Amino acid sequence: MEGGKPRLRFSGKARELLCLNSYISILDNEKVIVENCKQILECNEVMARVITGSFEVEILGQRLMMNNYDSHSVEVIGKVESVSLSSRRRNLPKDG
Repeated sequence: MEGGKPRLRFSGKARELLCLNSYISILDNEKVIVENCKQILECNEVMARVITGSFEVEILGQRLMMNNYDSHSVEVIGKVESVSLSSRRRNLPKDG
């Protein structure tokens, strides 16, 4: 704490209550559902990329297409071969 003011950080239950967490469901190798999606970056037959609050999600496969985008969730269907996450968080300064 600097100057008696506490630092506020969203973590755990606070992130969940404010709908900042993203949920990814993988159904066999046929469907990936990303909830709390913020932006669709790209979707073609072999790759789909979306942005969530904290991550960029990349889905690779064959015959991919987005089937649904509703209430900040997206559904990618096709033959899913891999799903990867890249953190979008910036490094926070260490308490010192």
